[in-house]
Amino acid sequence: MTAAGEVLVTGAAGFIGRHTVAALHRAGHAVTAVDLRPAPGHLVRSARWRRGDFADPALLSEVAAGRYEAVLHQGGISDTRAVAGPELEETNTLGPLRLAEACRSGGTRLVYASSHSVYGMPRDRAPLAEEADEDRGRCSGPLNPYAWSKLALDRQMRERFGDGLDWVGLRYTNVFGADEDDKGPMASILSQLLRQAADRGRVRVFDDSLTAARDYIPAETVAATLVLLARRRVPAAVYNLGAGHAVSFAEVVQWCARLYREAGGGPLEVRLVPNPVTAAYQYYTCADMTALDKALPDRPTVAPSDVEARVTELFKVFRRDEPRAMSASTG
Repeated sequence: MTAAGEVLVTGAAGFIGRHTVAALHRAGHAVTAVDLRPAPGHLVRSARWRRGDFADPALLSEVAAGRYEAVLHQGGISDTRAVAGPELEETNTLGPLRLAEACRSGGTRLVYASSHSVYGMPRDRAPLAEEADEDRGRCSGPLNPYAWSKLALDRQMRERFGDGLDWVGLRYTNVFGADEDDKGPMASILSQLLRQAADRGRVRVFDDSLTAARDYIPAETVAATLVLLARRRVPAAVYNLGAGHAVSFAEVVQWCARLYREAGGGPLEVRLVPNPVTAAYQYYTCADMTALDKALPDRPTVAPSDVEARVTELFKVFRRDEPRAMSASTG
């Protein structure tokens, strides 16, 4: 695939979608962007925007006709609190399967967003490889309907398509970065804590989670990986996409305290609050990246120092609204 090949991005107005559209545009691709929401103002000229459903029959017909060389499917319901039912099944499982059928008809590469949530809680605090999704000796499996909808899609992709379609599913860990504001409570916990520290000098953490740890990956790294996969064929499979190392909540709080102090804000206030969702809480996430490293050896990787450096940059972005931050921190 050449750099000028046309790529379709679904969920293009979402957090990862926005970063992906920008990265494809910088790489020289013609981009068609689809979302139910309007085009973000700063990306209007970066793509041909279409407002609508990714499973719209007219769009699927275009895909089946071979118009696009790759489809990067980032659309869907991303709310981990979503209830089980027809809407979740249609949006996260059945609709993407129809998109995959269209890609098979059009000879089009498909790269879609899955989720590390399919593993639930690991039995041991160790990185999980992709085949662990069906091994209840290694992990609990999905802890909520959202995660079940993602695992159902991964299972169907393996069973229906195998290597009969040029496809990749990516199980994102905890993606974070700038421009998450519209995600509300679904923003990455890392960004939420940084925003709280920058704005108020106070963070709220579940009282049973200080030793919990998550695998954080910057949105820019995810987008750069998607650009590579839009251009390059790898073995059809579901792959983890994370940093491959976990950072504890205690360490994140220490980062917040240091950054707030260095910004002249004084001591950080840490409030420990009860966890209302202990049965559905992922206390540890860490992706075994062996499979993607082998399939895509030149992929962008993330060292622990890279995560901390990106956290520092984000804190400075959140801290720029100094009057509001200082007012809130004294309230």
